Amino acid sequence: MRWKFALLVFLQVILLVGIIGYRQYWVEANERILLESVPVDPRDIFRGDYVTLSYDISNIDLDTLGITEKFERNDIIYAILKKTDAGTYKMDSVSKAKPAEGKFIKGRVTYAYDKASRKKITIRQGNGSIRVFEQPWVSYKVGDNVLLCLGADGSVITSREAKENTKCPDGEEEITGIVQDIQEIIFRRINAEYGIEHYFVEEGKGRVIETARNARDLKIEVALRKDGKGLITALYLGGKRFE
Repeated sequence: MRWKFALLVFLQVILLVGIIGYRQYWVEANERILLESVPVDPRDIFRGDYVTLSYDISNIDLDTLGITEKFERNDIIYAILKKTDAGTYKMDSVSKAKPAEGKFIKGRVTYAYDKASRKKITIRQGNGSIRVFEQPWVSYKVGDNVLLCLGADGSVITSREAKENTKCPDGEEEITGIVQDIQEIIFRRINAEYGIEHYFVEEGKGRVIETARNARDLKIEVALRKDGKGLITALYLGGKRFE
């Protein structure tokens, strides 16, 4: 019986070494790219510290991209990427056909919507200037005085009724004004996953990332294989590397 137990332990060790070796080979043998992300739900007390990540390739507006191809749940897709001036990669297009060249990441459709909706809001600020924003949904109506908190990219992070002493968190731009118009925009959208939505970090660092996430300066380093499969190798928050 002892030799059977020893053999079982040996096989488990071999498997573990193989997994570690394969991961290291994946990291070293393939090109690394940077994606921008916003972390959500940064701690699970049963599994240790981790961050859950979402990207511009996670929620895809097909109409804005001019894509007429039909997608259904569980379809395998390829998000075609383009490099920005900042050195990160963003969505350029998406297709069920594997690209012959260029940078792309392989994923799977989790939901497909033929009639998704978002709101287009027009705000008149106190100085008379007009600003227009888009949000997935709103809890206010025309004529309300609202406070919008914007990320570094100008997108609305949160919105609520403007009250005395109400402020946005540090690092977010504040916009206050009267709602002039709210329009509903109907569009085609798919949600997708790429196997890079979760990343475990050293105990205690999940809270640090959660606290700093509103700065919208989170970048994800991904080792990208030629077949489009990606593996997270590090997080960069405010220029600091987390492995």
